[in-house]
Amino acid sequence: MRDPYAYPNSHILINKLDIRDEEELVKIEAQLFIAAIVDLENSFNVTDLFHPDSVQQIHSYLFDNLYEWAGNFRTINIYKPERVLSGLSVSYSDYQNIPFVLADIYEWAFTIKWDQREPDVVKNFTTLLVNLWRVHPFREGNTQTLSVFMKLFAEKHGISFNEQILSNHAGYLRAAIALAAIEEAPEPESLVNMIHDAFGVPGTGDLVELESSSDRYQSIEQFDVEHYEENYFSVDPLQIEPDEK
Repeated sequence: MRDPYAYPNSHILINKLDIRDEEELVKIEAQLFIAAIVDLENSFNVTDLFHPDSVQQIHSYLFDNLYEWAGNFRTINIYKPERVLSGLSVSYSDYQNIPFVLADIYEWAFTIKWDQREPDVVKNFTTLLVNLWRVHPFREGNTQTLSVFMKLFAEKHGISFNEQILSNHAGYLRAAIALAAIEEAPEPESLVNMIHDAFGVPGTGDLVELESSSDRYQSIEQFDVEHYEENYFSVDPLQIEPDEK
């Protein structure tokens, strides 16, 4: 099937500004995201961060100026090759199951004691982030939405959380989450170290031996992730009808 979110014969998402140039759309999206973050505390409030509606409210706040579908769950299954996964994609939730999977995640989160003094708080925080990210409820803007969600979630529970570590190292963040989100053999160590740093808690493993935060987030394993090159989502190949191949 053709991607209903993109202009015909293109991977560029249909947008309210009718931008058809790839680089310009990426630039405008980034500018709008930064503007929304700057004004976040003054103009946005989520009533219940334990309800699936919370991520929809955040996504709508971040992207309503650009996309008609902002705040709405995607209606197709998506696929995105990841360099750290040798070109494979994370298995995102089937679009029909998104509300139910999110409900299960929030039900689990409600049972956790979210306190910075708890020994498992970093582990639980990482688990929540990975589980939500694996759902990928929206056609685009999932990582940005979850970065804001985790910031608000931490603040609500009195947890000191430096979200700039995540936003300033987008390439590392995406690669680390992708490795942690592999269902068959997850590798969460890199992401756990990043969350440790964001919490102001010393990390573990090789990362603590590096001299600066910029050095910390230049590579994961053999992959240079400092200069992140965006790959585009496409319709999941398994969803394409035989006569469309």
